[in-house]
Amino acid sequence: MSSIIAKLAARPRATVLALGLFLLLGGNWILPLLDRDEPRFAEAGREMLQRQDWVVPWFNGDYRFDKPPLIYWCETVGYRLFGESDFTARLPGVGFTVGTALLLVAWGRRLNRPRAGFFGALMFLTCLQTQIHGRLAVADMPLVFFVTLAVWSGWEFTRPEAANRRAWWLVFFAALGLGFLAKGPIAWLPIGGLLLFCRRRPAAATVKAGDIWVGIAVTLAITLAWGLPAVLLTHGAYLSIGLGQHVVYRSVGVVDGHGASGWLGYVALLPLYLLTFFLSFLPWSFRFPARLRAWWPSRRDDILGSYLLLQAAVVFVVFSLVRTKLPHYTLPAFPCLAFWLALQLEMQPDFPRWFGQRLAGMTLAIVLVTWFGFAAFRPLFLSDKIWSEVQPRVRAETRVACVDYGEASLVWKFRSVTTNYLLLSPTPVQATNFLAQPGPWIFVAPTGYALPANAFTNGATRLNFTGYDVSRWKPIRTTFHLGSWAIPGWLLQPRQWELTALFSPEPGAR
Repeated sequence: MSSIIAKLAARPRATVLALGLFLLLGGNWILPLLDRDEPRFAEAGREMLQRQDWVVPWFNGDYRFDKPPLIYWCETVGYRLFGESDFTARLPGVGFTVGTALLLVAWGRRLNRPRAGFFGALMFLTCLQTQIHGRLAVADMPLVFFVTLAVWSGWEFTRPEAANRRAWWLVFFAALGLGFLAKGPIAWLPIGGLLLFCRRRPAAATVKAGDIWVGIAVTLAITLAWGLPAVLLTHGAYLSIGLGQHVVYRSVGVVDGHGASGWLGYVALLPLYLLTFFLSFLPWSFRFPARLRAWWPSRRDDILGSYLLLQAAVVFVVFSLVRTKLPHYTLPAFPCLAFWLALQLEMQPDFPRWFGQRLAGMTLAIVLVTWFGFAAFRPLFLSDKIWSEVQPRVRAETRVACVDYGEASLVWKFRSVTTNYLLLSPTPVQATNFLAQPGPWIFVAPTGYALPANAFTNGATRLNFTGYDVSRWKPIRTTFHLGSWAIPGWLLQPRQWELTALFSPEPGAR
């Protein structure tokens, strides 16, 4: 095992690139986009391309203020090159994940510690949380990439003996600006870690106040080049909702139940990320000898190690204080922690064997889950099963309305054909008007929903489905109708969500 690892380490960039793409792309064409975030991001990229609006993202015909546009720009490139699909929507996340690992390889080579860069890159690539989020069509991995680039360039331009300091300075502040375009102001955390490190280790890292202020101007210029037009075009809504609700409120309030209410719950969840890290960073999170002092004897002289841990600590502290919590929020710290761990362990005699065993085990587990587990899991997805049945009946002019079950996955799938936006959660009046208009249309509602009288027309065909609403993870029984048939009462089952879909009659139906 050690000899195999040595051969792989001799070609670190090729190994990291090949293994990263193999693991992260595997099975991405099998599993549908997961409600609710993935289809929202994917559809927003599609609508950006359709509208040719490169400033304001849209979803289903409405503004999408949740995230800045960088991930949507990347998706549009993929759509133009490879077409619109679940697989293509996930390509940017995969690219930024592998790119982050390659940054660690390059950093290790620059430090004349290529093995540490190699081991750290593979630790980051294969840990559990990276393997989950690194393959998703969301904005997290672009953020992680630019945070990692900022952490590296911040280290370089503050070193007293560093060459090309001005170039590294520019990279640092440009990375902060591009990171903002990826996922907002959380990308600016590295500047806090950098200033704290310069204060704690003034002999090891120096920075002039003028460089900071001019650099902040560079970051703001990049941010405002998009942000100012976006705020003006939305009449200030991008500022009040995008930053106010999706950034500020997440810091002080609980969004979608991701956190605990009350001060007691808030205090109880403060150590959450210190606990979830051990699961998220598997299989690399338990290499801790009994005596930490003996394990890191050079901690006072290990300037880079202290810098990496400080940058990671800033991420953990900030998100621990934020009220809304999800395990992946601390992902920007993982490249720093992986690189730090590799720097400490690479010279230990038993490390290559220990590393190789876990890398092989994790690789096998990932392949089994993505190639076989995804295939077994796919039939449970309700939206995917519905779409596979109704796709031949959908045309560009088809209108679709959904009551209650208005998941983003249905929007993503129907909008691949229909040019109309879906009507989600219509009022009774809107439902009546929708059904009164000529077809083709599809109307989806819970079985108990009081359908308007004009819903019942001749020429019906019924389709039945069972599956799961993955975003809520509750069993659902669905019945789809073509035309007007009402679902029989004996099909009603307590504690199960049943849906009825009415399809407008085909022309000439009786």
